[in-house]
Amino acid sequence: MAQYVPLKSSVVLRLNTGADPNTGKAILKTVSIRGVDPELPADNLKAVGDLVTPLLIHPVIAVEKAGTDLLESA
Repeated sequence: MAQYVPLKSSVVLRLNTGADPNTGKAILKTVSIRGVDPELPADNLKAVGDLVTPLLIHPVIAVEKAGTDLLESA
């Protein structure tokens, strides 16, 4: 049976940096925090976003977890 083996994980913060003056669409930027434990619970990831938000100039509109897994045969 095959299984996933976590290789790397990060928290990605999506920031709203304003609106494009020509289109009115939101301009989004990302800030990534690498080296996050792949098993970190969702509540802890939310806490990271909440703690980092006041340090940033632009508002955080989303907190995401990104990861890469190795597919390994057992």
